[in-house]
Amino acid sequence: MSAFSKTHRSLSIVVLVGLSLGVSACGYKTPLYYPTPEQLQQIEAREQRIKARKEAAREAARKEKEQARAAENTATAKPSGQ
Repeated sequence: MSAFSKTHRSLSIVVLVGLSLGVSACGYKTPLYYPTPEQLQQIEAREQRIKARKEAAREAARKEKEQARAAENTATAKPSGQ
């Protein structure tokens, strides 16, 4: 065997072992999980609650900004009688 052949073979073994370890290390090691219809309903309800909470927070922030602008505008506005 030539030196190139030994190096090539050693490199191939190292690469194969590395790939094998890499592939075996990723992903779940248990069977796939399929939620029951009841669990799906619970998940959907939770997602809807989260979405509603986020929308309410966004709306509250928007109203707060509008109120701050309105207060700023009334504070900086000159009285019309002067």
